[in-house]
This record gives sequence, structure tokens and C-alpha cells, in this order.
Amino acid sequence: MTFLKAQNISKSFGGVHAVENVSIEVPENSIFALIGPNGAGKSTLLNLLSGIYQPDAGQLYFQEQNLIGLPAHRRVRLGLARTFQKIRLFKQLTLLENVRAGFHIHQDEPFWKFLAYGSAGRFDDEARELLDFVGLASHAGERAGALPYGQQRMLEIARALATRPRLFMLDEPAAGLNGSEVDFLLDRLTRIAGRGITLVVVEHNMDLVMNVAHRVYVMDHGEQLFEGAPREVQANPRVIEAYLGGEFT
Repeated sequence: MTFLKAQNISKSFGGVHAVENVSIEVPENSIFALIGPNGAGKSTLLNLLSGIYQPDAGQLYFQEQNLIGLPAHRRVRLGLARTFQKIRLFKQLTLLENVRAGFHIHQDEPFWKFLAYGSAGRFDDEARELLDFVGLASHAGERAGALPYGQQRMLEIARALATRPRLFMLDEPAAGLNGSEVDFLLDRLTRIAGRGITLVVVEHNMDLVMNVAHRVYVMDHGEQLFEGAPREVQANPRVIEAYLGGEFT
């Protein structure tokens, strides 16, 4: 059974066709990469999958449930989580409080009450485990905004994992990271997939993509250019011409 399926999804902004008749099928327990040049429509497609945008046309299913019209927070409750190109943290809160916040999505009480009156504390053990997973356990009591950029990226991943996703979408998680941080990220993504979480990764770092992805979907000008295994993508003349250049020839 296809885990996530989009059929002929389209989205326009004014006269700009950001995504045009795109169809994808993401198998369960896979790492699915979206690549392509800037402006190809990758982030717009991720916004359509996660509910930030609603499509102008097309169909979208998660485990055969229709997602069209369903807002982002409802999709998170179904098990779809994501991170963003621009890091979105509660920078005045501690790392532990940021991760606690992720657990709220499955609670009925108001968000402010959940954080302010201590009910979030019952998730502290799990939150600390997630901080340890991303290498930040020793910083749990520090303010999130004081972290270096790369560690803020990892904190955002920990908070998203606190929603207990079944499908985890990441928008350029390696952006701004140095070499050792990219290596650590690659290892964490592999370990996340090993926990039975399906991944959709938008990324420009081709070393990471080709080492972690099971399937690669290439976009250009809002449309599908090619889809295949990493080796097939590296060898495809159209992909090389449009995006990869001579790097993998």
C-alpha cells in the first residue's frame, strides 16, 4: 500500500504555476528525496503535502485518507510532521520547553495552559531522550536562541519528533551545516527511518541525498523531471543538464 500519494497536484500564485500536475507515491518505511534547482517547486509541494497550502487541483491521500481541505494541525495529529527552511523555534524558551511543546498536538488543553501550568512536564523523560538523540541533552536548560545555527536545526528535528510522526518531512535540513554536522544529520535520518518513520527530504546537498535516499524525485519549473533510484538520477542526462551539472558525470 502506498503510504502517501499525490495525484496531479497543482498550485498557482497569480500567473505563476509553482506546482503543475505533480504525482508522487511515497512507500512506507522509505526515505524519499525531492531535489531540483531553486524555484523548482519543491518547498511548495512540501507545503501542499503538510497542509500549509491547499492545492488548486489534484488529489492527496495519506494511508488512503483524503487530505484535501484538512488543515496542517489536523495532519500532524494523523502523523505528518515537518521542519522548515527557516528555523521556527521558541527562541526565548529552553531546549526542553521547545521539545515539550511538540507533545501538545495530541493533548486537548490549550497550548498556553499546557506549557505554563506544568502539565507538559509529564513528557520530560521522553523530551530528554529526544534531546539526547540529537546531541543536545547537556543543553536542555539553555535558551534555544543562544544555540549555534546547526544545533538549532537539530532542536527543530527533536521537537518535530515529539509529535510522534509516522511521516516526517524535512525542508533543506542540511542548509547552513558544516561537514561534520551534515554527517551527523545523515546518521540521525538513517536512525529515524530505522524507527519505522517514513521520510520525505527536500535537499540541495547531493552527497546527503545520494547516501540516504531510497528514491529520488527531481522537479524543474514546477513539474516532474525524473524519478528513480539515486544511481539512476546521477546517470540521467536530463537531470545532469538541468540540475546536477558535471558533478556526477
